[in-house]
Amino acid sequence: MFGHTPAVAGLVRQLNVNAIVISPWDDPGRHFRTEQEAYQAFIVDGGIGRYAEKLHKALEQEQALKFVIGFSAGASALWINSERECMKKINETVLFYGSRIRDYRDIQPCCPVRLIFAEQEQAFTPQELVNDLRLRGLSAEIVKGTVHGFMNSYSRGSCVKSQTRFTAELLHLLHASKDKAAA
Repeated sequence: MFGHTPAVAGLVRQLNVNAIVISPWDDPGRHFRTEQEAYQAFIVDGGIGRYAEKLHKALEQEQALKFVIGFSAGASALWINSERECMKKINETVLFYGSRIRDYRDIQPCCPVRLIFAEQEQAFTPQELVNDLRLRGLSAEIVKGTVHGFMNSYSRGSCVKSQTRFTAELLHLLHASKDKAAA
């Protein structure tokens, strides 16, 4: 929701990868003081539908892309795209607290997807969604003791313990993916 922030740039550095960061904002310098301010601007700018289309165009152009990560609105927008042809080339998709996934439950991803949700959300009960997704054979989990935004140091839901855990897991997945590609 906050776009390409210094925290996102820091995660990219920690993961030590060439990354393409696709912000919902056309102006990369756009900053917000609060999550509510960012959310309102996101809705005014076309919301999840516009962002999903922006991601779709980028995914079609990036033929070498093998690993995608999404947070919040980015996770929901990637989920919406997960059944599209452009995602078949993706080896791993990790989506954090994509709350709008609940509105697109029937999507059948054509790539591997790991869905990670906060234990608490304001607008819905994550455990119900996770149970539904698991019944459909998808990899979905709840991170105990967290709220929406736990991976975002700009969010009031920020959780350093969870950030550390998942950054390490992402590093492991990326290196395993690279090793698999090299073999």
